[in-house]
Amino acid sequence: MSGGTAIGKDDDMAHPVYMNYDREALYAQYNNRAKVPDFTSFGKTWTDRTAAFHARKPQAHFDVAYGSGPRQRIDIYLPDAADAPLLAWIHGGYWQWNDKEPLGFLAETFIEAGIAFANIEYTLCPQTNFAGLVGDLRGALAHLWREAGRYGYRRNSLLVSGHSAGGHLTATMAATDWPAFAADLPSGLVASAVPVSGIFDLEPIRHTPIGDPLGLDPGLAVAWSPMFMPARTGARLAIAVGGTEGPEFHRQAEEFATHWRGHGHEAKVLSLPGENHFSIVERVADRDSALHHALRRLIGR
Repeated sequence: MSGGTAIGKDDDMAHPVYMNYDREALYAQYNNRAKVPDFTSFGKTWTDRTAAFHARKPQAHFDVAYGSGPRQRIDIYLPDAADAPLLAWIHGGYWQWNDKEPLGFLAETFIEAGIAFANIEYTLCPQTNFAGLVGDLRGALAHLWREAGRYGYRRNSLLVSGHSAGGHLTATMAATDWPAFAADLPSGLVASAVPVSGIFDLEPIRHTPIGDPLGLDPGLAVAWSPMFMPARTGARLAIAVGGTEGPEFHRQAEEFATHWRGHGHEAKVLSLPGENHFSIVERVADRDSALHHALRRLIGR
């Protein structure tokens, strides 16, 4: 198991390793694939929906490079109208799985509403570490901000959203000191953010098999947890979580909202009844869902 605890592998299964959870109970809280046995069906559905969307020939630029790495790429979908606001999307996969490609379908309802949509891919663990992950996403958003004129969207109302690990990275982007990252970037580069089913405190992940490829120790878990980062951008937040995702996902959402509000900024928790860790992704693009409405409200459309 990953982690710097003094409890040994052979005798710790029934002993608390985080809050009141032993290792098995804690893993059950974060093992989303076990909680949703048909999770693979979602990926197939998303791939099919994206293929059908692409067959309709949206205005798009695929695999735009924001760095030299093979996964440092963005798909940018554009509405007909110029000067559109931009939603940047970050896929999930516990920082070690998945790609942007199946999620292109999410862009369709947004471009129909006059909102540009950027679908970001990034380097995964263990090929990189959290410094690399966060660096990729900061580089991607910096590229999108700098290239707004080329693609014709608006750069001063950026909404960032992402699912699961992408929710963690979304929150981290909202907490970034952008001028420290690059002198030409504004402190308020991220105007609003919607983490979906995110992890905001990495400490429990260290004590599960999910953490094994991530290279976390106690110090790094704190350093890369948005729960402990200042709210530097002042972004307005809506923090979404599926109603059936379990106590830990709801606790993390509520505690991160409290943290963000403690810095004087807007943060609302949006629990979607009946949605699990995978079905909630589809609500992003569902015009009738509370999650879609929250995204539209924050981006002003």
